Amino acid sequence: MIQRLQSLFLFFSTVSLLVIVYYFPLLKDSSNNVEYYLKNSSSILRYLILASSILSVFAIFQFRNRNKQKIVVRISRLLITISLLLILFVETTEVKKVASGTLLLVIPFVFLVFANFFINKDQKLIDESERLR
Repeated sequence: MIQRLQSLFLFFSTVSLLVIVYYFPLLKDSSNNVEYYLKNSSSILRYLILASSILSVFAIFQFRNRNKQKIVVRISRLLITISLLLILFVETTEVKKVASGTLLLVIPFVFLVFANFFINKDQKLIDESERLR
């Protein structure tokens, strides 16, 4: 059902990803103090993060199929991890340094970990109730 705890965590993950993309800089130029936001670029990072947020919304409505929901959450976490690694190892140079938005990408990842935990907890609860029948 939509009112489950994992749905809240998936929603929080989506909202936090969108807030990070549009309101926090991911990179900062140390030479002239310019901040780089993803809302202004058409880089692969923006599309990875937006795909992760879309997958989180999709996972909310997959409450009847918990296995599919777990797979979608794992893919969403993978996309966040790939985007974080791309920022850290590809986009950063001697001039461009990591800004606050990059560090904040950990928050939606943690929300997705919590969502996966509660999906597994629901699965165990359903398996136990079927065993009692």
